[in-house]
Amino acid sequence: MSMDSKRGVTWYVVADGGKARVLTGSGRGMHTVHVFDNSGLGDFDVDPAATRSQFTAPESDPHEQAKLTFERKVADELNEAVRTGKVDSIVLAAPAHALHNIRGHLNKAAAAVVSKSITKDLTNVPDHELAIHFD
Repeated sequence: MSMDSKRGVTWYVVADGGKARVLTGSGRGMHTVHVFDNSGLGDFDVDPAATRSQFTAPESDPHEQAKLTFERKVADELNEAVRTGKVDSIVLAAPAHALHNIRGHLNKAAAAVVSKSITKDLTNVPDHELAIHFD
């Protein structure tokens, strides 16, 4: 058993379709331990419209695809953290569409440790103001 598991580590994850923060903390305050965003995702070298024939299906919106890819990346990070024992409990906060997509990509083990989901975009809330949203 890892040291983190003995302490009952909870990750508070605030995310939207383009950025996410992982925080830890308690009533004394929260602090960000990991930040990631979708920079670099959704960059396309080929213009899909230039190669589309009248018989091909329309391409999906690259911005929406970038959001979906990013939300899957967030879930993958959480899956790995649970698998390696870095976290025992997860609290998720995200807008409804992002929350749905992230939860949908969690494996069984990670989904089992999600203790709370909050349908709210808290990505722009400073660390010191987040604790009241998780009570």
